[in-house]
Amino acid sequence: MNSSRGRGGNGCVTRMARYHRGLEINPLLPMSWRLPTLALALCALLAPVSAAPAQGGGVALVLSGGGARGVAHLGVLKVLEEMRIPVDCVVGTSMGAIVGAGYAVGLSVAEMEKRVRSADWEAMFANSVPRERQPFRDKQDAVRNRSAIVMGYGNGRVLLPQSAVSGQALDRFLQGLAGQSEVMSSFDLLALPFRAVATDLETGAMVVLDKGPLWRAMRASMAVPGVFLPIEDDGRLLVDGGLVQNLPVDVGRSLCGDRVIAINLGTPPSRRDRLTSATEIVLQAINLALEQNVNQQLERLGERDALVQVELGDITSMDFDRVLDTIPMGERAAREAAASLAAFSVDQQTFGRWQAQRLARWRRPAPIIDSVTVSGLRYVPSESISAGLSGHIGKPLDTAALEEEIDELYSRGDLERLRYSLVREGNRGGLRIEAADKTWGPNFLRFGGGLFADFEGSGAVGLYAGFSRRWLNDWGGRLNVDLQIGTTNRLRGELYQPLGLGASWFVAPTAQVSNRAVPVYVGGKKLSDYKVREFEAGIDLGYEVGAWGEVRLGVRKGSTRTEVLSGLDLYPALDLDTGWLRLSGAIDKLDSPFFPRSGYAANFLLERHSGDYGSDLDYLFSELAAETAVSRGRHSLLFQFSASGSPDRDLPPVARTLLGGPLRLSGYRYGEVWADQTVYARSAYYRRMTKLPEALGRGVYIGADYEWAKLKAYASSGADEGVRRSVSLFVGADTVLGPLYLGAGYSPEADVVRYYLLFGQPY
Repeated sequence: MNSSRGRGGNGCVTRMARYHRGLEINPLLPMSWRLPTLALALCALLAPVSAAPAQGGGVALVLSGGGARGVAHLGVLKVLEEMRIPVDCVVGTSMGAIVGAGYAVGLSVAEMEKRVRSADWEAMFANSVPRERQPFRDKQDAVRNRSAIVMGYGNGRVLLPQSAVSGQALDRFLQGLAGQSEVMSSFDLLALPFRAVATDLETGAMVVLDKGPLWRAMRASMAVPGVFLPIEDDGRLLVDGGLVQNLPVDVGRSLCGDRVIAINLGTPPSRRDRLTSATEIVLQAINLALEQNVNQQLERLGERDALVQVELGDITSMDFDRVLDTIPMGERAAREAAASLAAFSVDQQTFGRWQAQRLARWRRPAPIIDSVTVSGLRYVPSESISAGLSGHIGKPLDTAALEEEIDELYSRGDLERLRYSLVREGNRGGLRIEAADKTWGPNFLRFGGGLFADFEGSGAVGLYAGFSRRWLNDWGGRLNVDLQIGTTNRLRGELYQPLGLGASWFVAPTAQVSNRAVPVYVGGKKLSDYKVREFEAGIDLGYEVGAWGEVRLGVRKGSTRTEVLSGLDLYPALDLDTGWLRLSGAIDKLDSPFFPRSGYAANFLLERHSGDYGSDLDYLFSELAAETAVSRGRHSLLFQFSASGSPDRDLPPVARTLLGGPLRLSGYRYGEVWADQTVYARSAYYRRMTKLPEALGRGVYIGADYEWAKLKAYASSGADEGVRRSVSLFVGADTVLGPLYLGAGYSPEADVVRYYLLFGQPY
């Protein structure tokens, strides 16, 4: 490709020829730009910018990969602009492709640095959707710790995700840098011609990306295998270009560069003490390979080229919490290379004209959307995506609204990635949705549970395993089968069936069989254990309120059997038929179910047991619970309240509310306190001592709480009455496997200190 920086009018002709060729071959550009009068005007504007350095020839800016280290390129670009060094094209690999694309598209270095500083890097490289956006049913599984471990199952084997990070949030960040999502016929149409280097995962061949959506080229170039999801392009599966050419000097020279300015960040091997995870080990192996192809490209540099070698110390490619530290290091390295860079410098007037041209970004009116097409799905119906975006058809593209809707569709939990591109035809266009449902679905295995011990021989344990089959039909039917083994043994199945694609109304037939051990304490002494066997089946009609709540009305029919498991025969054995009408509802807007720092949650339950529904007993049971959390810095306050029981009568022993154990009156043993009617309140303070990596959890905390309960019994059957209080101190962690508490609780009524360990959710 000829340089666009010849002398005098020839430079204008060359530059205009390139833009004019782009206007002829690219149907995305408006016809009005092809008018001769406009071409002459543009040529007149570009003519002063065409002056080149005295040495002549094109200059290619080549940016190496480096992950988090790649932000150092911004520091080098600052110095290049200070030294008045223009370039004719940009080529980059991995993070070098991201910075290079932003520069080629016309972003100022200051604007790119601003975006880097304001980016939420932790969220961008998270592999989970923020909890406020997660589907309500997924939130409820997390509250009960039923989804601490999730994996797929198919073809007789366990399936795992293809990557540690799906990159959905990263895609959106890249789309913002690109400035648009149009499918471009050539990246030569940018302010500076641009190329990104990727690797064909199937063949190992180098792929030079020169067209298509710019954000997708950036994303493909940095798709580190095992860390980020590969990108499919023209039938090829693309991953990080650093595997084949981390410093693409050859590509830059072939694009425009008689001369090359190469910025190499290096990929030094990590120390042994950093190799503590699968991700770090994969990156170490990749880095060792990268050094080999970088050295080969460095040998291609000649006397007329320049090399900026940036030393970044112990900052690794995954240290995204230190990206801002790399910018001054890039500046320092460029200043140290000033002698070789000086040969590329031009006078202030020439550089000013070049910079003005680079920063001049053509902006066109938003096109009218004619169609929405979806590709890439296997089991999720395309209509579930296109129907949610059909409101854009016939209207000018509203990018902000579209992004919000795509985020909402992605947060439903069925997709690995969901992005869009725009195919423009004049002032109209079509949305091309690139979707990928989870490769390890639609069958999912879920595991969780927990244990509790008070170091006095009392405790509870519950191990959970579940199977979930999503998208049983085109309306989004979902089957859940849950098994719990431990203090409570339970087998439960539910079919969740929306009443239409995307409908909020649903029906949910359910069946459950269980048996559990219920301790009986009298005067603080455990006298017996009862075994309770229950069976129930029923159906609910419900309404789901977005991602934060639901309401259900249903009917249940079943049976209850009780007998003494050990100890005194304090209660008569029961053999009852049961039946009841059930109304329930829940709201969940907490940012974490275990150590929330913001938000609120509430739920209610109302059951009418009556002979009208086949019950041998007649009573009303109600329950209301609410909690809210507020934080400032590392400090958090949590307030919880609940009220449960019968408003006016004695309950059967199996229906009474049990308290005791951590977070349920911590100064008592599990199940030590129970009554026909309870009112419970808890206030807790905790301070986050440190954050945990996303792969491990959210944080480690130290805190204290105060608990208060008022109890009432309607019969002299051993149930408790009066007020019970408890205070406790604890250290804890919000882990991916559930909450972890180690603490000590004291009750003035019991006058004893009890120590406890809680991990997960055993109840």
